Amino acid sequence: MKVCACCFSDKELKGFISSSTEIGDCNVCDSKAQPLLNLSELFDFFQELLDNFKVFENGRPLSSKIQSDWSFFSSHHVADKILNFILPNLLTEITSSNINIDYTDDIIENFNHWEILKDELKWKNRYVINIERLEELGWDGFFNTQFKLSKDVELFRARLHHQSGLDVYKTEDMNCPPKESTGGGRANPIGIPFLYLSDNPETVLYEVRASFLDELSVGIFRLNKDIDSIRLVDFTEDTPLFQPNASSINKTIKGKLLRQKISSDLSKPMRRYDSELEYIPTQFICEFIKVYTGAKGIRFNSSLHPKGNNIVLFDQEIMTCKAAKIVKINAINLQGVDMKK
Repeated sequence: MKVCACCFSDKELKGFISSSTEIGDCNVCDSKAQPLLNLSELFDFFQELLDNFKVFENGRPLSSKIQSDWSFFSSHHVADKILNFILPNLLTEITSSNINIDYTDDIIENFNHWEILKDELKWKNRYVINIERLEELGWDGFFNTQFKLSKDVELFRARLHHQSGLDVYKTEDMNCPPKESTGGGRANPIGIPFLYLSDNPETVLYEVRASFLDELSVGIFRLNKDIDSIRLVDFTEDTPLFQPNASSINKTIKGKLLRQKISSDLSKPMRRYDSELEYIPTQFICEFIKVYTGAKGIRFNSSLHPKGNNIVLFDQEIMTCKAAKIVKINAINLQGVDMKK
């Protein structure tokens, strides 16, 4: 059976198939005049992939699980057709795409350890943690999905005005507060300032929870002139399952599922009745990332504005506020309009 790139949504596999020199009609999705790949060339990949699942009565059908977690195939119909062709050729107890499965125990143990660690950090041990256990689980290698931030990219930060009619904040006042008055945040511990930014000016209005008729100063930040680019651990990337150069699919799965759990907690908005104890696990993981990866910060989705991403820099000195403007909220959907500087 021959397939084409249209059968898949995984960007790496689509690229791999598109490089084929054989052109013809796809046996699965009926696309015409496409680069084709014989499915037998993917048997080794699918064997390694299926080794990460076990038959589990209370689980989900194989095709549904792969699609919901990875969006690997172009549709459920295509997933069923390809999997049911491949499965008889593999050494696996999973004999049909409709058999209920779950991840193997080592994968479940890995991402579930995030909940165990959160409980330990909040209620048991805060400053002396069993780092060796995290290394045994491979966590020191799960944050290599990084985003390159170049010096031509503009980032934004907002500060609410406590009354109307105030002048725009000076650019130097758009930075972090002094360490002596820095409170704990989603990423930074108390007394250690991190620079919180967003990748578009509308997102920062949501992040500071601006209300109708509020006035704010919005600063525009760029990397310092002497810095060409920096690397950020990226919690927004849609990790492809098919990675020809990856050391193992098992590591890819563990890394993505763990990052998803952490990303959810990083993005979770703090409610006024939440305890600051909720910050401690994400503060810890940012410190872990800073020490083990050498990255200069993190990037994660904004839960308050789905179209935007938030960036946290561990060192504000690598960024400079180039300009600031006043914005007034003119509608409850937080659309801003520029006022006189």
